Amino acid sequence: MSMDAVDFVIPHMGRPEMLRSTVRSILAQTRVEAIASITVVTKNETELPLCIHKKLRIIHAPEATSISEQRNRGVSSGQGPLIAFLDADIELAEDWLEVCGNLLAEKTGRVLVSAMQAHSLQAGRVERLRTVLSNVNLDQPVQFLPGRNLLVKRSAHEQVGGFPEHLQTCEDYFYTEKLSQLGELYYTSRTHYIHLGEDRSLGKTFTKEIWRSEYNLLSLTGRIVPLREWPSILLPFWMLAGFAILLAGFGSKSLLIIGLVMVILPPSLYSLRLYLKPKNDQSLPFLLLFYTVYFLARTVGTMKGTRLLLTRKLTE
Repeated sequence: MSMDAVDFVIPHMGRPEMLRSTVRSILAQTRVEAIASITVVTKNETELPLCIHKKLRIIHAPEATSISEQRNRGVSSGQGPLIAFLDADIELAEDWLEVCGNLLAEKTGRVLVSAMQAHSLQAGRVERLRTVLSNVNLDQPVQFLPGRNLLVKRSAHEQVGGFPEHLQTCEDYFYTEKLSQLGELYYTSRTHYIHLGEDRSLGKTFTKEIWRSEYNLLSLTGRIVPLREWPSILLPFWMLAGFAILLAGFGSKSLLIIGLVMVILPPSLYSLRLYLKPKNDQSLPFLLLFYTVYFLARTVGTMKGTRLLLTRKLTE
């Protein structure tokens, strides 16, 4: 079966060794003939240690203000009917392009296909857990997706106006939710990718979740927020209220209990829900520890995002 030409677009900032693995996995695809171009848009001013290939082009954009701007600039340099967006730390299965391309062509109303995550051979508990969390809804249409591996129709990309350049994070959820209003987003288990830069410790999860959640509130403007996304938006405020009650409750046993319950409840419910899933292979105590770290980080990030949102509103 013939396949439309595909332009791969990769925004890059650091860790060139992972970028090298990403490009290598693209060139190892079973349908390599369908690749029209591979464009790396990097904020690095120095030369990248990548192989020379006729389909590979490097755009140096140290002035780019966001990953979205890098992606949009990469898109504008190609003309293929399909666009494959990858992060710079992704290793694709050899059949990724073939499987995703066939699935995209399978339904007229389908505008995007993304593959499930697989963990690396050396994966520890945190990486395996984050992989499970990435694969909760497989082989079905979804409302939004992370931007790590997306095969998109160029016509749909242009119709939504590309990625939102005003967002530093959450840009992929904003973008894919817009696409879901045009047609189906499909998340498949028939092929996979490995996230080479996945969080591998609780410390990394803490720092990365602060960064990931900082633009949550700003990303709400101009889009329909799916019901399943609201808990991640509202629960940090619940946690903050719980901490406030705890601090104010010294000397009052009832307030201390209320504050403690509010802080413990979200990690406990999320841990129990995941613990009961058939694909889970982690102990309940570890899940509780993970979600405690996760929600603490999301609370800090959301508070930073609230200050950012208020600052922007005051300067408008």
